[in-house]
Amino acid sequence: MNEAGRKTTNNAIRRKQGTADKNAPPLAGDVTFIRIPIPPASAMNRDRPISSLIQAQLQHIQHAESARLPREKRDGRRPEDIHTEAEAASYIAAVTKVLHPRGRKKSKIRLSGQT
Repeated sequence: MNEAGRKTTNNAIRRKQGTADKNAPPLAGDVTFIRIPIPPASAMNRDRPISSLIQAQLQHIQHAESARLPREKRDGRRPEDIHTEAEAASYIAAVTKVLHPRGRKKSKIRLSGQT
């Protein structure tokens, strides 16, 4: 259902967004729009202790760092020494910047008629 409570087909959404491909098969089913509230500013707490999910993410980042980078390019922090969300965010940003120095890849847009 859309914001007015009506059901909207995927093809109608494609047309509305300008992404309808004339050769694409129609998608089955309807789409329900779910309104997600914006979290209040009080939800951000940089001093909050990290959760087990963030701890697991730190382990994965550290593994990627040690597997892909020479010692002199590594951050040097250990996941077990990171205790707050601010420290975790700083570590993840630093390692990601070294692993992906150009940022994310930009998608190539194919114009119709090009191969």
